[in-house]
Amino acid sequence: MKKEFGKKRKNEAQEKQVDAAPERKGFLSSKLSIVLIAIIGLAFIVYALITLSGINSQIRERTEELNEIKNEITVQEIKNDSLSKTYNLTDSERSAFMERLARDQLDYVKEGERVFVNVAGE
Repeated sequence: MKKEFGKKRKNEAQEKQVDAAPERKGFLSSKLSIVLIAIIGLAFIVYALITLSGINSQIRERTEELNEIKNEITVQEIKNDSLSKTYNLTDSERSAFMERLARDQLDYVKEGERVFVNVAGE
């Protein structure tokens, strides 16, 4: 009987070793899974940051474009107001306006007027 008892102990020891091997494999597998998930998570975070950076630069560009367009609109509204005022002038105001334009932009003078030219250029 002593021999049988020794065989049982060997069989039990062998079974424990066989059982221990899958535990190590499972442990390594779970460590590998955790590392793999961490790498995937890190890659996703890097991708998200790069994407957000690109979107942020596009937003900045569009904001600058919007500000330029708003400035152009303001300039155009001022021009429209000036034209509207010119269009709504009375006859006497209109003739005075036309005379001023002719003098300032076309260098016209009234008949009999003397024009003095500054030759010094000042």
